[in-house]
Amino acid sequence: MSDAGPRIKTLNFWAKREGMCLAILGRALQLLRMEKDLPELENDLNRRLYFCLLEASQELYPNDPVPPVSECNNQPDPDDESRVAREHKRPDFQWVYRDLYEMDPKRSSKQFVVECKRLGKANRADWIFNINYVIHGICRFRDREWAYAKSFHSAAMVGFWQSMELAQVLMEVNDEARRNSLPGLVPIRPQASGVEQLEHAFERPFEFSPFHLRHLWIDLRLPSTK
Repeated sequence: MSDAGPRIKTLNFWAKREGMCLAILGRALQLLRMEKDLPELENDLNRRLYFCLLEASQELYPNDPVPPVSECNNQPDPDDESRVAREHKRPDFQWVYRDLYEMDPKRSSKQFVVECKRLGKANRADWIFNINYVIHGICRFRDREWAYAKSFHSAAMVGFWQSMELAQVLMEVNDEARRNSLPGLVPIRPQASGVEQLEHAFERPFEFSPFHLRHLWIDLRLPSTK
């Protein structure tokens, strides 16, 4: 019997879940932007974002039982024969759910992964936000040691955009992306509700390639830095 039917169903299931996760993420970022006295540090922003994700989940999909989880380790992959370095790594957020159409039970656990990084002017010479966004963000979806979203078609990144103009941030991020043999980010929608959306796709040394990474940059700049 051909496995085309179940394969199409599981791909459609992934597309549906991806759309739900991106919708929740976009709404959560809008909710975060409306909050007062936001912190500057990444870990503190992530914590605030987590509760916004829960609120957005309830608002958009009140009957969906799959919540996001914060700082959960990469899940084991059936292609790895033993525990590997990536299983010690922790993306900022994941949705972990069971694909009811997946024929192989070892592959039925699916994760949509989100990694967050700050963007803007560096406040330390040894920690440059726009460069780190690539090296400690995008590259973690490609490099074997990290292998975020290893067996999946897509994932997302959040940029906490705290200073500088968009064109300058994008230029610096894309310059660093190309230095790391990655394609530049391409804006896909004009600014709406303070969230910029960008995307690119790139090859990886493991499934699936090309891999599609969506970027949502939330404008958290103070009036004096815009």
